[in-house]
Amino acid sequence: MYFLIQHFNSKKMKKLSILFSAGIFITSVLYINTVYNYSVPKIEGGSQSLSAYQGKKLLLITLPVAQDASADSLLYSLDTLAAARAASLKVIAVPSYEDGFTDEQKIQLKQWYRSKLSSNIVITDGLYTRRSSGNQQHPLFKWLTTMVENEIFDVEMSAPGCKFFTNSNGQLYGVLKERSKMWGGSVQKTLGMQ
Repeated sequence: MYFLIQHFNSKKMKKLSILFSAGIFITSVLYINTVYNYSVPKIEGGSQSLSAYQGKKLLLITLPVAQDASADSLLYSLDTLAAARAASLKVIAVPSYEDGFTDEQKIQLKQWYRSKLSSNIVITDGLYTRRSSGNQQHPLFKWLTTMVENEIFDVEMSAPGCKFFTNSNGQLYGVLKERSKMWGGSVQKTLGMQ
């Protein structure tokens, strides 16, 4: 008996084909384009590979840049949620250029974010997060917002507070718009899925 194994690698998938002499042909497609394939620049400098969190769910959320009571409340709730679920969830918080982040205010925003968010939350440097930014959109957000990339959702964000949920296999399974509250039923239900 002989068999032939062919591997086809692409950004999106790995295709494994096995041909047995008995005439059996088996093809399986393993999608390897997961959230763990990406890295993000950190607001403190350097970068963070999301592969460090394999086996955990991830919550990626776009942050507000306007410092007001509503934003403080969101950050406080996000930090509380991250602490309560630290064993199984990693939070990646992202200030977005489209929401008003600028390099000139980075130091001020970093201080404000860190005054509200503990060090176990990864805060990225400013990223282009929206599809409307075209080629400037960060590859992670291209994956998160484009069905061709993530195979589930097409999403266009309009304000800070958009939430993306990946399961412990690194696959996107939920998206909630900015209106959903961190301790609201929608977020809790989504975190309980997958």
